[in-house]
Amino acid sequence: MKQSLILPLLLVLVLPAVPATAQRSTEVQLGTTAEAWAKTPILVNMLDVLSGGMQAVEAADLVQEVLVSDLGLSGLFLPAMRDVEGDTLEYEFAIEGSVEGPLRDAELTGEDAPTVLNLNLVTWPGRQLLLNKRYRPLPHQQRTSAHHFADQVIEMLAGEPGICLTRVVFSRGAGDRRDLYVVDYDSEGLMRLTANRTLNLCPSWSPDGSRIAFTSYRQSGQQGLFGLDTSNGKVDLIIAVDGLNLGADWHPNGEELLVSLSHKGDPEIYRIRPDGTIIKRLTVSSAIEISPSWSPGGRDLVFTSDRTGTPQLYIIDSDGAGRRRLTFEGRYNDSAVWSPGGDRIAYATREGNFTQIVVMKATGENRRVLTDGRWRNAEDPSWARDGRHLVFASDRTGVFKLYVCDVLEMTFRQLTFGDDPDITPAWSR
Repeated sequence: MKQSLILPLLLVLVLPAVPATAQRSTEVQLGTTAEAWAKTPILVNMLDVLSGGMQAVEAADLVQEVLVSDLGLSGLFLPAMRDVEGDTLEYEFAIEGSVEGPLRDAELTGEDAPTVLNLNLVTWPGRQLLLNKRYRPLPHQQRTSAHHFADQVIEMLAGEPGICLTRVVFSRGAGDRRDLYVVDYDSEGLMRLTANRTLNLCPSWSPDGSRIAFTSYRQSGQQGLFGLDTSNGKVDLIIAVDGLNLGADWHPNGEELLVSLSHKGDPEIYRIRPDGTIIKRLTVSSAIEISPSWSPGGRDLVFTSDRTGTPQLYIIDSDGAGRRRLTFEGRYNDSAVWSPGGDRIAYATREGNFTQIVVMKATGENRRVLTDGRWRNAEDPSWARDGRHLVFASDRTGVFKLYVCDVLEMTFRQLTFGDDPDITPAWSR
């Protein structure tokens, strides 16, 4: 939990040292389905290969596989690769299309040549065309094309934003060396973002995904808040005052951030600009006040304060007025994040000897614990933009890895794998 970062020395997060070799799997069987949610059966037919030989066949197989995975992970559909005789499901829709190529332009040959993907969403079995998209991806772009079409299908049929093109940034490593990594929402495309032999923690995406703010000791060992340009990897300093520079969260308009600074005593919440200019100090107390998170409209923020003796959640207006306590259950509540719809807040709470993930209404009512003791510690939740999925870190295997929860169906899947601890995830918007 982010609160642990303000312990003495402010350097090392205490994580379990027990190694665990994680095996890639599709689901973690710890959830229970509280209610059967209606899902739309949809066929994802094999794509016709019109030209291009084995490369086109492989592209067709990959695109079909990604589409089936995306629609299934959305929680909204029951995808199938073909209409099997005797299948009792009544399909209303189908995806079909074709692959051509690879094309050979003047400077592109062989494996570097693009294919042409023609993808259609149709009614079934009538095959009335509802959506058509044509893509011309290089081999490494084929997954992206499939993700894009899946998002289009989800938005058209469910009226909700898809998350197939979203990514999760997080901190990976042990001891005093942790770097930022990013991974696609479906565990593919893992990429390292920093490599500076120090701590890089608590990343936060800008609304347009062009920048990631994060806390690091990369500048002469002093803690500071930095910004990473996602287009070229360039890192620049945002602010580095004495003491804490922690817990950045971007305003929905992308023009300012919330951050906890302690250069004038105990950690307090500030609004700052992306160039580090302090706009306003929002809290004034002798308590520790950290982990701020904007509401979707940017009018309010939720944060953690120990002003009553234990860390609890509070809400204030964007000008620092109207303080109201949100949590009264639990002796340790932290890392609150507002859902994209603004109606719910997820956070981490201490239950017995472990921390768990909780979701409640933004009013503090209808508190629901998503995880339990079988997860050991579950921390640092972050919402997907669909408001249905949460990513969080847990050491259920003995080492912290990232997991995704479908909060409607209460199903879980592991997102990251490997032996190094993964912490402080943030889902792109």
